[in-house]
Amino acid sequence: MEIVLSSLSEAHALISSGKPAGLGWLLGFCVGIFYVTAAVVVYAAVMAVVRRDVWAFIKPVESMVRYSGYLSACLIPLLAVLIVYEVISRYAFNAPTSWAFEVSYMLMGSSLMLAIAFCSQLRRHIRVDFLYDNVSPKTQSLIDGAGYVFLLLPMVLWCSWGLWEYFLEAYKVNEVSGESAWNPIIWPFKFTFAFGFYLFALQTVVETIKCALVLADRDVPEPGAGVFG
Repeated sequence: MEIVLSSLSEAHALISSGKPAGLGWLLGFCVGIFYVTAAVVVYAAVMAVVRRDVWAFIKPVESMVRYSGYLSACLIPLLAVLIVYEVISRYAFNAPTSWAFEVSYMLMGSSLMLAIAFCSQLRRHIRVDFLYDNVSPKTQSLIDGAGYVFLLLPMVLWCSWGLWEYFLEAYKVNEVSGESAWNPIIWPFKFTFAFGFYLFALQTVVETIKCALVLADRDVPEPGAGVFG
C-alpha cells in the first residue's frame, strides 16, 4: 500500500507542477478517470455489504466494463475513416499525411486495451475447451475459479501496476513516438494500457465471484445476457 500511495503522491505533484511540458491538466484527467472508477467500485462494494447482495457490486463494475467496450467499438469506425482518408490523400492527390500511421496504431491499440475486460465479460477470450465442455457447470466454475485466483488475477494485478508505472514514467519524460515527422507525445496512449488492464482486473474479480455463486447453486445469467438487447 505504501508504494501505491507514494506513486499517487508523485502523480499529484506532477499534476500540480505541470512538468515537464505543461500538460499536468491532461495527466490530472487521466488520474481522475481512475479515481472516479475506483469510487464506483468502493461504493458498489459498500452497497453489496449493506444490502447483502453481491449483485450490487457485480452490476456497476460490469456496467463500467461494458461502456469501455462500447468506447472501444466506437474507435473502429473512426480508424476506418482515417485510413480511407490517408489512402485517398496518398494515391489520388499524391499528398500523404504525416500522422496517419501514428494515429492508426494508437487507435487500434486503444481499442484493444479498452476491450480486453469486455471480452472477458462476454467470455470471448480463446480457451482450450475440448475437456472443459464435457464437464458439469459446477466443475467448469471450479476450474475457472482456480484459474482466476491462482493464475489470472495475480498476473493481471501485476501487469496493471507495471503499466501504471510505465504510463507515469512516460509522462515524466514527456515521451514522444519517434516514429514519424509528426512525432507526437505518446504517454496519453499508454494510459489506455494501464486503464484497460485495471478494468480487466476488476472484471476478473467479478468472474471469480460468479464462479463462487455457481458453486453455491445460485443463478448466474449467461455471459453477455442483456448486453445487446
